[in-house]
Amino acid sequence: MRLAPGTEVTLRIDRLSAGGRGVGRLNGLAVHVDDTAPGDVIRARLIRLTGAHAEAELIRVEEASSDRVTPRCPHVGTCGGCRWQHLDYRAQAAAKEAAVREHLRGVAGHDQVPVRPIIAAGDPWHFRNKMEFSFQPPDRVGLHRRGRWDEVVDLQTCFLPSPRTVTVLRVVREFIRRHGVACYDTRIHQGFLRHLVVREGHATGELLVALVTAAGPFPHSQDLAQALHREVPGITGLVWAVNASQSDAVEVSAVSVLDGRPFIYERLGGLTFKLGLLTFFQTNTTQAERMLEVVREFAGLRGTEQVLDLYCGVGTFALALAGQAAEVTGIEALQAATEAARDNAALNTITNALFYTAPAAHLRWVLAPRGHPDVVILDPPRAGAGVGVTREIGGLAPRRIVYVSCNPVTLASDVRDLRSRGYEVTAIQPVDLFPHTDHVECVVQLERTVER
Repeated sequence: MRLAPGTEVTLRIDRLSAGGRGVGRLNGLAVHVDDTAPGDVIRARLIRLTGAHAEAELIRVEEASSDRVTPRCPHVGTCGGCRWQHLDYRAQAAAKEAAVREHLRGVAGHDQVPVRPIIAAGDPWHFRNKMEFSFQPPDRVGLHRRGRWDEVVDLQTCFLPSPRTVTVLRVVREFIRRHGVACYDTRIHQGFLRHLVVREGHATGELLVALVTAAGPFPHSQDLAQALHREVPGITGLVWAVNASQSDAVEVSAVSVLDGRPFIYERLGGLTFKLGLLTFFQTNTTQAERMLEVVREFAGLRGTEQVLDLYCGVGTFALALAGQAAEVTGIEALQAATEAARDNAALNTITNALFYTAPAAHLRWVLAPRGHPDVVILDPPRAGAGVGVTREIGGLAPRRIVYVSCNPVTLASDVRDLRSRGYEVTAIQPVDLFPHTDHVECVVQLERTVER
């Protein structure tokens, strides 16, 4: 058979790719297809062929996998929020664990990669403590359509956040339709309402609602506040933030409090954290708590150590470890985050945690007055730490590194470099913080094998 775009083929899906698509083989060609499960026999139409790989769109499932389930959400297939709802959750967790093993095979320095069984979510629904929704004319509010930056699915429900967040979504939609408030069009950069952000404290029950708009007056804002108080229990604060730029990210130049206060409190690991509109915090509180327990275990502190927390954010790991260390130093490039970390330290009466605003690669300059750390906590963004940072860490020669990763690909690259600098992987713990997606968190323990 001559294969070309438009050709219809039948194939069996035998695995999931790192990007979450099902993969089947056809005449030696790896064919990637969305919305499929290992064990499916499908009919698909080829879209793109490049070398030994191809992409195809699903036409129909001819023989369903035993791992296939009926998606719970009516928006599956159009909404880009979660793409694995057609997979039984146990199969999702197994696929993520397998992906970690695959990416770290040959990197850890062992014939058998020391990967522990994944810590799966106890309940894969209603786990998100923060949601960012977008607006689109004339009156849509929801999440972006799969694969589209300029189109929004008008969500009637969502099973990722709590039901209270869905109620907020409904109330805001009714508000814009009742008052005719203009929604922002990202294609022509006109309109007023841009984003709706809902942040919830799972441990405290507090709720923060934020409307992000273009510049200009906000008519009927008090009507919205009254409607939310009437229909949504426990709202802690309603804020209005202005994004005067053309960027579609949630960027703000000014924040006004319409009702209540501009932050909520959340508890994690026995600590209390203050969270505002833009504060970075893990979006799955329950699983973040379990990941924090792994970090504590892998750090193996005895009360005498100097600890460095790189990419420390608002101090989640640093503050959680402070009670088991002599001193913890956090370094973060964003000044707002380090200021929040200092506030959280004060909030929890922690006096042995210091926070500095600096790029991670400048860590030796920051640490010069304090000496070499015994343990380094490394939690970089998806792009990884990179050679510049791993070289600096290697120069400090801590006896132990605990690497927290949200991307197995960049994790593998950084671990390979750290091994070349005298470290051995001793434990790997995958954690699922994002059910119904292919994203997986991973905590890696590395021990120094050579003397300083």
